[in-house]
Amino acid sequence: MLKVSRAGVLAIALASSLAFLPPFNGMLSDGIRSLKDMLDTRPEQRVLFIGNSRTFYHAMPFMVRSIADSAGYPEKLHVEMDAQPGVSLAYHLESGNTQAQLERRWDHVVLQVLSSDQYSAEKANGAWDTAAAMIKEVQANGSSPAMFVTWRYTDQCTQGAGMPQTATGMMPAGYANMHVNIQQQHARLAALTGVDLVNVGLVWEELQDRPRDFRLYDDCNHPSIYGSYLSALMFYGYFSGDEVTDVKFKPDEVSSEDAKMLRTIVSQYFKQKSKDHTASLEAVTAR
Repeated sequence: MLKVSRAGVLAIALASSLAFLPPFNGMLSDGIRSLKDMLDTRPEQRVLFIGNSRTFYHAMPFMVRSIADSAGYPEKLHVEMDAQPGVSLAYHLESGNTQAQLERRWDHVVLQVLSSDQYSAEKANGAWDTAAAMIKEVQANGSSPAMFVTWRYTDQCTQGAGMPQTATGMMPAGYANMHVNIQQQHARLAALTGVDLVNVGLVWEELQDRPRDFRLYDDCNHPSIYGSYLSALMFYGYFSGDEVTDVKFKPDEVSSEDAKMLRTIVSQYFKQKSKDHTASLEAVTAR
C-alpha cells in the first residue's frame, strides 16, 4: 500500500489550492495550452506583439489565438508578447530582450507606438522615425511587420493616464485632432516603409457615433474588455483573411449580442477594405 507523508499531503493540498488563485491559475492555463500545442498537428503561424499597455490589457494578443481556434482556423497561432506599461518603441529598440526576440523567426511582428507619442506631430519625440527603423529591422530579419493603429484619448482624461503634460500640468485641448494625427502619421509610415496597418483606431472612432450598451475605454486611455476584444478580432481578420463572423469565442464579460455586433462591424471593415483595394487595382490597370 502506498504511504504518503503528512508533508506530502500538505504539499498536494497547497498545490491544488494555488491552482485556483489568480496569480497561479494563469500559469496553469499556460501549461495546459503548451501541452495542447505539443499535440496540435496544424502548421504553425508565429506572431510577436511589441508594445505597451494598450497591447497587453486583457491579454489581447492571446485572445487572438482563442478567436482563431474558435473559428476553425487551419493554422496554429503561436503568439508571444513583449509589452510593458508606458514604454515606447525607442525603449524596445534599445532593449536586449526585444532584440533577442526579433532575431527569432516570426511570420508577423506587430508594433504599437506609445499613445503619448501620438498626441500630435509636435509631441512625437521621434517616435515615427523609431517606428520606421524597427519596421526595417523586422523586414531585414525576414518577418512581416504590421502596425497596431490605436485610438485617441477621451475628453475625460486627467493627469496620470499616460498622456503628455504641459508646463502647467494640464492637458491641452484637441482629442479629435489626436485621431487625425494618428491616422495621418500611420498612413505616412505605410507609404514610406510598406508596412501593413491594422487600423483598430478607425473602427474604434466609428463606433463612438453608434448606439451601444458598452464602453470601449476602461478609463480615458486604456481599452475595456470590449476594446481589447475589438482589437483581437481585427488582428484575427488581418492574420487569417477569413470571415470574422465565423468566430465563436467571446470573453465572459462580453454579452453575446455585443460580441456579434463587434464581429459584424469588423467583418464589414475588411469587406470594404477589400473592395477599395480591388477598385484601386482596377484604376491602375485601366491607365
